[in-house]
Amino acid sequence: MIMRKSTSMILAIVMTAGTAAVARAGAPFDDRPGAHWDVMGGLSEPVGTTGDYLQGGYAIGGGLTFVPSESSPLDWRFDLDYRDHNASSRLIALGQQSTNIEIDGGTGQIWSFSGNATYHVPIAYGVRAYAIAGVGVYHTRIELTQTVPFYGGYYYCDPFWGYCDGGYGYGNAVVISHDLTKFGWNAGGGVEFALPSGASWFIEARFHRISASTPVEFVPIEVGYRF
Repeated sequence: MIMRKSTSMILAIVMTAGTAAVARAGAPFDDRPGAHWDVMGGLSEPVGTTGDYLQGGYAIGGGLTFVPSESSPLDWRFDLDYRDHNASSRLIALGQQSTNIEIDGGTGQIWSFSGNATYHVPIAYGVRAYAIAGVGVYHTRIELTQTVPFYGGYYYCDPFWGYCDGGYGYGNAVVISHDLTKFGWNAGGGVEFALPSGASWFIEARFHRISASTPVEFVPIEVGYRF
């Protein structure tokens, strides 16, 4: 619930700031044919059954957008993305039951490479909405860990007495892990704002679904920069 409220607030703030910035700049989009780089980052919210096992996390990524012609509203976009989530208390409890080993943490990491089509619709000078959808390959890794002490957390030598000593530190030992590589699809939309430099920035939300016996579903909400 807190994650969803934070996401809504971020969307409202970014949209308001973006509209004001475009009103001042009045910049056109750079729709010259060719490739444009994209970088993006934001929040990632698990949905459906996935929300029972993973908490909200973060997302980062980048890629290339190919513009076929100035008159075409359709672009092609290829993304490489990473999302990181902490394990929920329910997943930790299930891991302890299956291993009979104490578990106090865990993560869910998702890599993806996708090919997408984007369709633009102008809504004002220097502002346009777009729909995006595509398919890709997704790699998911779940790790459940236990915090354990290890010798060598620090090491100290007294130069006067010639006495050296070490101590204990703490680290995470992987108790159980699971890797899954599957195809998936995504669909969503966003709003893009032109900048005077010829670049642009955008905010978008996409629903992702990884095809598996228990589908993995999540919705990243990201702010990006295209140049």
